[in-house]
Amino acid sequence: MSARPITIALTGLLATMVAGCGITNPYQTPSSNRHAVTSSSTTSTSTTTTTTAAAAGDPPSERGGTIPPGAQAAQSKLVAGASSVTPRAALERYASLYVNWQASNLVARQRQLASRSLGLARAQALQAAASAGRDPQLTKSQVANQGQLIAITEGTGAAAGEWVLVTRERTTGQGDYAGLPASLHVIYAQLTHTNHGWVVIQWNPQT
Repeated sequence: MSARPITIALTGLLATMVAGCGITNPYQTPSSNRHAVTSSSTTSTSTTTTTTAAAAGDPPSERGGTIPPGAQAAQSKLVAGASSVTPRAALERYASLYVNWQASNLVARQRQLASRSLGLARAQALQAAASAGRDPQLTKSQVANQGQLIAITEGTGAAAGEWVLVTRERTTGQGDYAGLPASLHVIYAQLTHTNHGWVVIQWNPQT
C-alpha cells in the first residue's frame, strides 16, 4: 500500500492519521520522520501556558513526560518470531505483508504489521487498521493489492541506517480500480536491533 491509485480510497480513509502520528499518512512522507527542529518559547509566560495546556490533555499518569511501565511494555511487545536475523530479511518479510492484501483482510493485515514492528511503523499500522475498519467502500469495491519487492539497498554516508526499497504492485477491484496497471513504488525504512533480532521501526512510502 503506497501512494498510487489505491490512494483514491486509502488517502481518504487514512486522512485522520495525518493529525495523529501510523501514523501519519503512510502514503506520503511526513516531515516528522526527519529530524524535527524545535525552538524554545520566547517568554516564560508562553512556555508555562504551552506546558499547562499539553499536560491537561494527557492522562494523569503520563503528565510530565512519563508513561506507566505497563503502557511502555505494551508498546514494545512483539509477537513470537517477529524479528529477523538480518535487516534485509526483516524488510523483505515486512514488505511482503505490506503489499499483499485484500479489503476483507486489510484490518487484520495492518494489525499483523503492527505486531511485527515498533515505533512509528507500529503506530502507522494501528491507525491504518482503525481507519480501514471504518471504510466499507474498500470491501464494497473488492479492492486488493498484490506486489513484490524487486530491489532493496542500504543507505550510505549521511543516509546510513536508512534503507530504500522498490516494489512492483498492482491494485485491482471494481469501478475506479478495474484495469489499473502495475506500477513501481519507493519506500524508505529504518530498523532497530532487539534482543531477538531486527525489527522495522519506520516505514515511509514515497510514491
